Amino acid sequence: MEVFLIFPKSQQANQELAQELAKFQSEQVLKSVQKLPCSTEQKLELVDAAVKHLKKRK
Repeated sequence: MEVFLIFPKSQQANQELAQELAKFQSEQVLKSVQKLPCSTEQKLELVDAAVKHLKKRK
């Protein structure tokens, strides 16, 4: 399989790509969390902990 990547040339297009990628990644994480075999409360705690961790890194 061959994959060709064409990266944006402008700063605005690069920012849009980064925003779309972040949106996609967050949707994939939420899907993974929803599939976990634990209670909704535990899932919410996990998501909250992840958000707090990411905010600390900034």
